[in-house]
Amino acid sequence: MRHAILLSIVVIAAFTGCGEQTTRSTTPPKAKAMNYTLDICGDKKIENPTESDIRQAVFALDTKKGDAFLILGPTDMTYIQTGGDQNVGFKLEYQETDTKHHYRANRDLTADEIVKALVAYSTGAEEWKTMAEWDLIRW
Repeated sequence: MRHAILLSIVVIAAFTGCGEQTTRSTTPPKAKAMNYTLDICGDKKIENPTESDIRQAVFALDTKKGDAFLILGPTDMTYIQTGGDQNVGFKLEYQETDTKHHYRANRDLTADEIVKALVAYSTGAEEWKTMAEWDLIRW
């Protein structure tokens, strides 16, 4: 029995790293912060927008005044975008890496849902992907 206990301790130590001379951090390395740009109707760009910036931009969109869209992303090929306004509703699309990976939400969203989606996207959270079902756009 004593040998079985000793063997168990050795196995636990081997798999958990107990007894190693080096120390390890239990804190995972922080993810590198992404830089995002918010493009407002092609007229104005905000680098690393805050939640307030995003909310203000969404609620200011007005299709009666011309182009009403926002594009938020780290690159020209990876982004989330919306078009519309509070009266007509909002379309939401995203693209990952290239046009072969471009998707559109299968329903219109409200201004508050768009704010939530863009803020989540800007922080790296993926909850925005569950806000709708997504259809692949074929060009």
